[in-house]
Amino acid sequence: MTLVASERNLSEQNQEILRQAGNPFRNYFARNPDDEVCARFHVPELFARERSQLLGVVDLYRAAPGTHSEMVPILGNKGAGKTHLLHSIKHGSEGAWQLLVTPGTFQKDSEFMEYLLFQTIDTLLGGGKQKGRRPLEVISEQLTRGFLHRALCSAGKEEQMDLFPAPGLGRWTRKLGLGSGQAQERTQWLIDNLARPGSNQAFAPLRRLCAESNVEGERACAFLGKYIDRTEPHNAAGLIRRHIYQGLARAALVGDESDLANFLTYGFAELDFQVRPSRQDLVLSLFKVLMEVFQGLKIPVVVAFDQLEDLLLARRTDDGHRTAEAFFAGIVQAMHQIDGICFLVFAERGLWNRFVPSLDGYIQDRLNNPVHVPGHGTIKALRLEAPPADLVRRVVEARLRTVCAALPEREALPPLYPFLDEQVEQIARTEPTLRDMLQQCRHLFDHLVYGEVQKTAYDDGEMTAPATDRLRLAGGSIKSVMLVQTPAASEAGTARESTQEPPTIHRLAAGTHVTEAWDLALNTARSTLAPDGSLTGATRELQAGLGAFLQTAHEHGVKVGPWRLQHVVPEWTFGEHPTYGVITIAHWVCKDGQPWKVGIGLFLGRGAGKPKDLDIKLASLEATPQVIDHLILLRPEDDLALTGKSKTVWQEAERRGRHARLEPANLDSFAILYGFPRWLSALSEGLASGQPLPNLADLIQERCEKLLEQVCMPVP
Repeated sequence: MTLVASERNLSEQNQEILRQAGNPFRNYFARNPDDEVCARFHVPELFARERSQLLGVVDLYRAAPGTHSEMVPILGNKGAGKTHLLHSIKHGSEGAWQLLVTPGTFQKDSEFMEYLLFQTIDTLLGGGKQKGRRPLEVISEQLTRGFLHRALCSAGKEEQMDLFPAPGLGRWTRKLGLGSGQAQERTQWLIDNLARPGSNQAFAPLRRLCAESNVEGERACAFLGKYIDRTEPHNAAGLIRRHIYQGLARAALVGDESDLANFLTYGFAELDFQVRPSRQDLVLSLFKVLMEVFQGLKIPVVVAFDQLEDLLLARRTDDGHRTAEAFFAGIVQAMHQIDGICFLVFAERGLWNRFVPSLDGYIQDRLNNPVHVPGHGTIKALRLEAPPADLVRRVVEARLRTVCAALPEREALPPLYPFLDEQVEQIARTEPTLRDMLQQCRHLFDHLVYGEVQKTAYDDGEMTAPATDRLRLAGGSIKSVMLVQTPAASEAGTARESTQEPPTIHRLAAGTHVTEAWDLALNTARSTLAPDGSLTGATRELQAGLGAFLQTAHEHGVKVGPWRLQHVVPEWTFGEHPTYGVITIAHWVCKDGQPWKVGIGLFLGRGAGKPKDLDIKLASLEATPQVIDHLILLRPEDDLALTGKSKTVWQEAERRGRHARLEPANLDSFAILYGFPRWLSALSEGLASGQPLPNLADLIQERCEKLLEQVCMPVP
């Protein structure tokens, strides 16, 4: 076999391996701050300075938890890497742990403090992880560890003995003063171990510690409950704090999260207040106490608004300015009423420059207030620019490394194989954002490995002999050569224009990834809603998702049998209960008939909250003037039956001639509602600027057929 033949065989083998591995640039943008693509291809040097600055801002709230709330905008063009930067802060190894809240879609008519509170509760109780651990695990472990240590140190000998019950006749011998030495040794061993820093990565370390010292979880909860009752004041804030502490302790010691979830969504509004507070006062009281709990642990609370244009639905509505004004006014209100929150707003420069200058002068002053960060100076805003060529090279190498690892003689190949250094450098010089660069690399990989030829920035005008050889080594033949002049620095803008891809490529790319993005959003939603208590904690987020789901179904012409949507109110709030007093209103019309005004709500209350939730939801039928004709309530299928007070409330509504029905919903149905806004945001992020969403009617009807039937009038 000749040397040339050997090289040809090797190139064919390389080509087949690369084809099987797939294109590493296929996912060229981060869909959300939890997208694992960010971690898989992370290059620490990328935006290292900006990340260090933001972590410095967060550390201000770690050192001084009561610091006045401030906001830092992070501005960049679409595709600049804003979401990737947020992912590295939320999940990266740099910096200590913080509670990072990434809120979902904001409706212009939403009460901002309610919106912010329930986004925080959803993050606390949900199954999503930050730096490898659930927020509830981190916070409950840290708080309960400190409480148990202080309670044991302050307890008398008899109280400590009660924590270690003696079996059988041991109880009588203890009364005689015998056999207490072993219990005292266990108590001291437990105190010493509680004083040591806990493991950040181990699962339920406090439970294991108690098990090793033979302390039962329920007994430890009762012991802590007495200590908390003695030390907490009996005013309104003290009552709220007592329930939160006991709920967190139960989650850490027994693994039962339901008490905390029920209190944060129901119990806080049922406390025995001397003067009944308003809905807004209830929200503010609970929010302030929650922040006090986090601040007592020196855990910073970071609220990061990502992909602001989709968060505000600015692309799909004509009243974007009104929504933006309500949103930014809400942030300013929160900064005045709640201390200790670090707001980060990731936004496109164009959107920021379009909305912020038109806001009230006072709001602008608060948004533009600079923050002084030791070691970094004064920060007013961070601007993400296109990375230099050397960093682009590292990003490309990181992606290619995953598919080239299986190639024969990998160590002898150049780090950018099968690319040329000149091609990557040209992409870095001519493309405006990191996303555009990765998209060009995607086309280049297809060109070399699969033999596709498109007019892109990588097509080298004067292809030298070595470049021709490299194309052959990639396993493909040269089908055509396109001449593209390398632009001078002054002509870079013109070159970008001339090499821009036709819009159809973007449409095809978006269509290709629609189902993949759907599956990713639903899988993430399932894992978030799976833990005990997380579904209850996500009540308001699920309701917002239901509103976004029906609004999109209306905009895209979705039909259910003969019924179609004529009008949708995503969220209608009523009454004085912040959690339960909200439904979505959908006007369903059949052919030429009059529309049915249907209210659809989440009926998720548990225990004592179940009849209260039902009673409040049914009260929406009593509004004057009449708002809805029919009420549909989605209830978890494992607790669908109505008994006791709930049954009485339902029967009373029937006697008054009210039309309502219960629909059983499983985890998949709730996952659709929870993940739907995130899926829409991922789709929008993958489109070219100004390009509308593709029509989603077929996919929604195919993937959500059962859910659509449940939230619609009966189909004949």
